[in-house]
Amino acid sequence: MSQSRPLQLGMIWAQFAAYHVDRCEAVAQRLGVRGTLRAIEVATTSADYAWEPSGGIAGAEKVTLFPGRSFDSVPPLRRFWALLRATWRCDVVCIGLSYGLPDAILLSWTLRLLGRRVIVFSESKFDDKLRSAGFELLKAIVLRCYHAAIVGGRRHIEYFRFLGFTRRLVLPGYDTVGVERIRRQADAASPGGRAAFDGRPFVFVGRFVDKKNLFTLLAGYARYAAASGMGARRLVLVGSGPDDAQLRATTRELGIAGQVEFPGFLPADAVARTLADALALVLVSREEQWGLVVNEALALGVPVIVSYEVGARDLLVRNQANGFVVDSSSPEAIAAAMQRMAGDQAEWQEMSAGAQERATLGDAGRLADAIEMLLFPGNTDAEDRIAALRAEMEIPAG
Repeated sequence: MSQSRPLQLGMIWAQFAAYHVDRCEAVAQRLGVRGTLRAIEVATTSADYAWEPSGGIAGAEKVTLFPGRSFDSVPPLRRFWALLRATWRCDVVCIGLSYGLPDAILLSWTLRLLGRRVIVFSESKFDDKLRSAGFELLKAIVLRCYHAAIVGGRRHIEYFRFLGFTRRLVLPGYDTVGVERIRRQADAASPGGRAAFDGRPFVFVGRFVDKKNLFTLLAGYARYAAASGMGARRLVLVGSGPDDAQLRATTRELGIAGQVEFPGFLPADAVARTLADALALVLVSREEQWGLVVNEALALGVPVIVSYEVGARDLLVRNQANGFVVDSSSPEAIAAAMQRMAGDQAEWQEMSAGAQERATLGDAGRLADAIEMLLFPGNTDAEDRIAALRAEMEIPAG
């Protein structure tokens, strides 16, 4: 895109976490003198996520439209008007709000009618839930205002092609984190080095909600613990949510209460420290659009046990190379993966090396590559890196 003045880019999310800051900083650095970035956070908190306030963003103008408020407490029409005031001067706007929200629909169509270029950020895929043909058709119509999409992996690309993005570009690179930031946080928290193999636990990080499939995880862990006896690794469940009390009760019913820890919700630096000393991340959700904690684990050289449903599996996980892919409905499969992960240090070290090798595929620089391709085509380095992501997922070019 050539123009006499620097391009003005807006990027919107409901609420910022550390990884939103990672992405904004990577994009701002990539823009350089060619453009300016306005990073727009609708509100400071939300009903779903207890993230700490995110602070400033290097190289970008950060705007919080409703500081101190919860996203859910602000009426959609108020959010729309505030978002429009914050973006109407931008040349290009990337929208990371759920595209089905009334304010997101109004904003995307209004910006399109004003002549702005609008890009959707999404991690939706077809297998997330049961789909209705009529509703999918309506969704495709709603999405017609977007010029392009930046999404997660293979299944996300296929879903957006199904939704009508056959001639519009759909690029991978959305679901990313700052790999170096995570490594710095872990190193700062553990200056004496990482935990020894024998002392590393299994770790889950996320919300305690139904789709995370934590009761099946506990059933699988109980089988593993029974088979391993005194040598069983601990299971650490990091997070919070409505299922908290029932999960604790279930550990007592299964006889594993003394082996399962509940440290609660942790800030980003504490998550990095906890993951750095883990044997494996365990994420066996029944529904998981991506699972950014997989990116974080790999950044720290920690193998993973994930279910088929986890979106990050497409790009970041290779079965028996940097982790195991299991059936989310099978406690037996979860237990077997735990048993194997804990049983052979040499194999674990190979998987740890494999995790680190794939970590850069999930780095925030890949979002900067996708933005570069859309706004300033012709950068062969960025195009080559995006092509490498496609090749890893066996996605045809285009």
